[in-house]
Amino acid sequence: MIIALDTTFFALHYFSSENEVLSKTKRTLYVCRKLGNKGIVPTIVLGEFYALAHRKVGRDLAEKHFNEIVKSGLSIIELSIEISRQAGILRRKYEEKIPWGDCIIAATGLMSKAEFIITEDQHFEQIKEIRTRKLEEVTI
Repeated sequence: MIIALDTTFFALHYFSSENEVLSKTKRTLYVCRKLGNKGIVPTIVLGEFYALAHRKVGRDLAEKHFNEIVKSGLSIIELSIEISRQAGILRRKYEEKIPWGDCIIAATGLMSKAEFIITEDQHFEQIKEIRTRKLEEVTI
């Protein structure tokens, strides 16, 4: 199973104070790293998360969290020519109403053959080419 993780997933993982949410994000990360499975993180998610973390908790903790994600065993997927093309196709198809970052994340999921993207972002609901799940909907 291949699962793409959006910026909102990491925001919940690092900044939620709800035990149920933290338990679910930890379980999801465990399953994503389990043999036969793969959790993917588009590089744009790293950038978006770093900016969010820096704003919320400062530079030092942003660096710490960023490095934890990079070294977590998840697959970091760089923006490629093919992903760029697919993101452009999605951006145009949806009449430029979906932000570029979300188009890139969706395109990364598509090109990586992800079963779904875990996100709390409503923009993804518009993209018919890829399935999404909110954390509360994930059963793994």
